[in-house]
Amino acid sequence: MALAWPLPLDKFFDDLPIARFTARPGDASTLSETYGGEVIKHRHGSRLWAGRIVLDKDYHHVLAAIEARLALLEEPGASFLLTDPRQPDPIADPGKVILGGASPVIESLTANNRELKLSGLPAGYVVSRGDLLGFTYGDNPARYAYHRVATGKTADGSGVTGNIEVTPFIRPGAETGAAVTLGNPVLKAVLTTSQYGEGRSKVSDGLSFNWQQTLR
Repeated sequence: MALAWPLPLDKFFDDLPIARFTARPGDASTLSETYGGEVIKHRHGSRLWAGRIVLDKDYHHVLAAIEARLALLEEPGASFLLTDPRQPDPIADPGKVILGGASPVIESLTANNRELKLSGLPAGYVVSRGDLLGFTYGDNPARYAYHRVATGKTADGSGVTGNIEVTPFIRPGAETGAAVTLGNPVLKAVLTTSQYGEGRSKVSDGLSFNWQQTLR
């Protein structure tokens, strides 16, 4: 049976021998200057995450299997799921020991699209600046929201936080009650460019690719 998009983590990303990983929200803006010396930034698109993955050298057969999936991902309409391997857990909760079996959800959203409250957390749980969080919204297709915490908060005795500011801004379609993943949210991406590397003796190295978030 042909593979379906997006490729789940265990069909591509989990098998990558990652040596270097980068990720950041795109800028998607231009600057203009007035006669009065005012510099104005104009947003002309969504701030989509993008980055680069460089793979470690490995045996030919290992990288050949990865190259086969890369070739598929170069096709129009192909996509895959990824997470940030540098930060698998919330900063204040390595291993998610404190979070345990708790199931955080969006408690409320603000009109400025910059903040949200979470509920369903253990009392006193710390959401730190720099944490990653994510949730899905919409359907056909489901969209993967992926945010970094700009202003952290601590949950009160009922497991509810104050307003947490995130970047990029929260897009229309997010709803209260949506389940939230803390620490290692999933992002849906497309391949933009790839470099297959070169072989040396029994190993190959130099394989890398660039990716960009997609909401479709």
